[in-house]
Amino acid sequence: MITLIPVGGLANRIRTIASALTLAKQTGHELRVVWFKDKGLNCRFDQLFCHPAETVPHVEVREATRMDLFRYDRPRRRNLRFPRLMQQFLFDECLYELQIPELMDKNFDFELWARVWLPGGKHLYVASYSAFYPYQPEVLRNFFVPIEAIRRRADEVTSGFDGHTIGVHIRRTDNAQSIALSPLSLFIGQIEREIAADPSANFYVASDSPEDKQALCQRFGDRIRTHRFSAERHRAEGIQDALAEMLVLSATKKIIGSCWSSFSEIAAGLTGIPCIILKKETL
Repeated sequence: MITLIPVGGLANRIRTIASALTLAKQTGHELRVVWFKDKGLNCRFDQLFCHPAETVPHVEVREATRMDLFRYDRPRRRNLRFPRLMQQFLFDECLYELQIPELMDKNFDFELWARVWLPGGKHLYVASYSAFYPYQPEVLRNFFVPIEAIRRRADEVTSGFDGHTIGVHIRRTDNAQSIALSPLSLFIGQIEREIAADPSANFYVASDSPEDKQALCQRFGDRIRTHRFSAERHRAEGIQDALAEMLVLSATKKIIGSCWSSFSEIAAGLTGIPCIILKKETL
């Protein structure tokens, strides 16, 4: 059994679960996903996605309970790192979110780690916000099936799309890397190149920056479409809107996205469309 605690925002959790699903299938483990709500993603799994039990065997997704705060939460200062004591008894080995990027830099073999045999099987704990094991885009489509209400919300927006509609995702607010390395000028330049290549090109712009949306509308006029999806991640409605907008982007012909934001890449992966990440050259 692998017990996974997906960490971070919506796209981070999606790619983490996709990694764990693939690793579990490759190594013959069952997978238990414990879904915690927090201020960065205050929404239940079943308020976003259909339960995968019918389509993906050997996987359990459960909403975290009060008891799970002591057993499965990530050890942090806020919980006095008490869960680590419990996890030493419950699991044979544990990997935490701050360890995983360092292990990936060292080419750590996650598959070998999971395959090591122990009497009675090996019980593993993973908390992560990153994709730590490679997965195919089909995993996203098969596992993450949006609930009908969110699908309808996205369909209302995409009904006006045509074969020339390009998605644009501009990440702002607290993402300092995206702000610094993917400035608005790069998006303006790329949009101009797209129009030069296809005079019928039109664009759907998703962004948590109303100012950037307005600037693009003023510059490119009717070629730009936007929608008033909420960017409030501390409310369930805001997370549902984020998923709806991800589906909208996935319905375009390709996505122009921000660096240091997994949202663009996950949206593209849902339908297998190209994704161009804009990044300013640095010395």
